[in-house]
Amino acid sequence: MQKNLVDQFVVPEESRTRFLEAAQKVQRFLKGLPGFVEGFLYEKKEGEGRHNYVTTAVWENAEAFENATKAVAAEFKRQGYDLEKTRRELRIERERSLYERSPY
Repeated sequence: MQKNLVDQFVVPEESRTRFLEAAQKVQRFLKGLPGFVEGFLYEKKEGEGRHNYVTTAVWENAEAFENATKAVAAEFKRQGYDLEKTRRELRIERERSLYERSPY
């Protein structure tokens, strides 16, 4: 069964550019990992709710997802990148959920 990681963000307008640059950098890395199926970044243009960005990453299975999680952590460590610190500096809020994806 596929695994779908969904991150919902509240990004202040003044942090928008840096957020999008960082998101694109991470997405380029994810696309090269084994088991990656697809990913999207959604920007809300209309509607209710606090979240103005959503990202998704679909993985072939739980093993691919776990391996990707480890690979991202290792890459951030290699680069000296502190995701939590950056998120605090930019005042970005995130909610993360993991879904099983099945067609309908």
